Amino acid sequence: MNFGIAGLGNHAINRVMPVFREAGHSISAVYSRNIDKARKEGMKYNARPFDDLDSFFVNGEFEAVYIASPNFLHYDQTKMALQKGKHVLLEKQMTLKTEEAEELVKLAEENHLTLAIGFHMRFHPAIREIQRILQAGALGQVSYITGMWASLSARSYENPDNKWWREDEKVGGGAVMGTGVHVMDTINFILGKHPDRLSSFRNPTGKVIEHTEHVTLQYGPTIVDIIASREMKSPMNNLTVYGTEGTLVATGVFSTSVESALLRDGKKIRDFRGVNVYREEIKAFTDKVQGRESHIATGKDGAEVVRIVNLAFEADRDCSAFRL
Repeated sequence: MNFGIAGLGNHAINRVMPVFREAGHSISAVYSRNIDKARKEGMKYNARPFDDLDSFFVNGEFEAVYIASPNFLHYDQTKMALQKGKHVLLEKQMTLKTEEAEELVKLAEENHLTLAIGFHMRFHPAIREIQRILQAGALGQVSYITGMWASLSARSYENPDNKWWREDEKVGGGAVMGTGVHVMDTINFILGKHPDRLSSFRNPTGKVIEHTEHVTLQYGPTIVDIIASREMKSPMNNLTVYGTEGTLVATGVFSTSVESALLRDGKKIRDFRGVNVYREEIKAFTDKVQGRESHIATGKDGAEVVRIVNLAFEADRDCSAFRL
């Protein structure tokens, strides 16, 4: 399959673009507002560079596009891609507004196109194993889950490409956008459903770009705590699931690489190493496009996370809880 790439940030360049070739696909066009950057990265893949978005979609000669641009550009670029008849793999956060995400889902359906979201944690083998155990009922009734993805980070804004990360209307959030959305989708994925109720606290309170956020969700009888932060030096970044028949812990699971162990009731049952989750994501996307079974996050999955993020902001600001 031929792909176009829209948005040439570090994540796309260093993690995702290399696996297209590894997975047997080609990149025929790359788009950046910086034509020199487009030329430089395009040369690596013999891809045609563009700095005009309309020309990119019309003349790029690709079937599907990977959109890794800043959050505030996702809606317009994805809408244009779908209108041009392209399948779309869109990086998180899907959009900044819930209604925009829902519009994109509808547009993809109307045009019989695949719209998928880049939640790579769905392809971590420890997450898949936890999902399998829960689906089999081997943990009994799941009563409580906690998941954390945190770090101690100070994003550099000296690079003009990164300045959007400190502009409220462009990024839509801080730690929650960087890592929290992955935890949210992971919980939805392993439970196979969406939450019923929500409450949230963030620091600084009421600010769009927060440093630490704690969201509590309820899925019927299951209570879930999610923490995202940029203010923790040595976080465990575990996923822990408590049930009436036992407890599962996936250590260090929330990451861009796979170096994790799965424990049941305190005893290690399996190690996970070396899987490239982005390669698995690309394979799942192409499976979805070609009508095969796939676990990739759909546009509807992405829209649900947008809804949770926005309601969490409102819950913190208004000191209230929402019935979903």
